[in-house]
Amino acid sequence: MIRPFAAARPEDLAAAEVALGRPLPASYASFLRSFDGADLFHEAIVLGGVGPDAPRSLLELNPVRPAPELVFAEAVDGDRFALADDGHVVRLRAEPEAAGSGYGAGAGYDERWRAGTDFPSWLDATVAHERVLYGPDGEFAPEAFEPESGEIAPIVALRQAERALKVDPGAAEAEHERGVALRRLGRLKHSAEAFRRAGTLDPPNPWPWFDLGRVSLAMGSAGARQALESFETAAQRGGGGPDGARLWAWAARAAAACVLPERLARCRQEALEREPRLADSLRRARDSAAKASDDGDGDPDELHEAEALLEALEGAIPRGRLRLPTVSAGEEARDDPQPGPVRAARTTSAPRRPPPAPPRPRRAGTPPPGGRPRARTR
Repeated sequence: MIRPFAAARPEDLAAAEVALGRPLPASYASFLRSFDGADLFHEAIVLGGVGPDAPRSLLELNPVRPAPELVFAEAVDGDRFALADDGHVVRLRAEPEAAGSGYGAGAGYDERWRAGTDFPSWLDATVAHERVLYGPDGEFAPEAFEPESGEIAPIVALRQAERALKVDPGAAEAEHERGVALRRLGRLKHSAEAFRRAGTLDPPNPWPWFDLGRVSLAMGSAGARQALESFETAAQRGGGGPDGARLWAWAARAAAACVLPERLARCRQEALEREPRLADSLRRARDSAAKASDDGDGDPDELHEAEALLEALEGAIPRGRLRLPTVSAGEEARDDPQPGPVRAARTTSAPRRPPPAPPRPRRAGTPPPGGRPRARTR
């Protein structure tokens, strides 16, 4: 399941540095002197090399020259991994229609996650994370997957994240994944702690704070203030454009639940300044969800969230608290692997091994168009 390639030749290393217009990071150059690339878990992730026999060319992975950061690996879903200037590993999540279009501004990478403290830690943690899905024969373990949806079972996803964090405690992406798994298990308090830690480990990233806001809302009125603060933090880090606008709309929803008129007005203003047509977009999402519901194949969460965001943007200032979902104390504390009341925040597209092996399953359901404020779902 781990297939390393023969060591890179010194002349190929030197030629690659000239072509890239920058020296190779010391940690990756050291790896290449032992292995000129590698194939992890049936091409789930392929590490690039510099020689003619490498499984993926570093030059192809870095079309922008000089390379601002060295992109050194690619997942089968189009996401790429790069070494930041301070040595940590970042995962660049790609829009499906733009996957493989290259690294850099406008290349389709709309999310940036701190995936590892450094390259050696990332590599060991990735192997530990992926190995959980396989049996001793190298085949997928059937009990790892939910039979109907094909998603990785939440208890298995939690085990994957914990194995990775044991190797690399500073991996924000694995900590966020742990939060998603805990939320699916209904352990909302622990999920919130994981999302908060992920946000602390990855300061520029708005999405752990967004997911902390969502899980705080699911705790009912007691979590509304935490939700507001989390959504505001996410919105401040989310920048302008549609994503930033929807983050501010979620903050407005939480401000309405807290009955804080001044903060509600500010959140509305911030949202509409970034996207004046946001209300129209939400109405379309609501109408589409309502039609799907009438047709019998809709998602109630999709309709509810679109309506709630629209009400937060256009509704009257509330005189009393809005109704929020509540979670019983028993449900909050349980440790059994039953799915929780809150849908997972995002999906990671699944690598597929070559036929006739079964496809690798999806991780967890993606929120609806009125949910996570992204231009696309995965």
